[in-house]
Amino acid sequence: MKLAFVIHGRAVYDVTRQDLYGEAVCGENATAPLVAALIEKGVDIYVCGQSAAYYGVTTADLLPGVRMALSAMTAHALLQQDGYTGIPF
Repeated sequence: MKLAFVIHGRAVYDVTRQDLYGEAVCGENATAPLVAALIEKGVDIYVCGQSAAYYGVTTADLLPGVRMALSAMTAHALLQQDGYTGIPF
């Protein structure tokens, strides 16, 4: 099984480097170690480019290994073309 996450909305801060996270959310980015562990295990993590633009997040602000997508919808469509199935929640 191969997993991929598509992050959008204000959650984009959860996959940003500490300097931006601390500035935007305040405090330590407790998600960073989990993101690193997931990427190390082969999980792909994408950020919605539209959400990132809205919140002023750039590719350089993302944690290592997190990728910027054009949009969440585009990321979902491309992942589905690669055989992924969405899990609604």
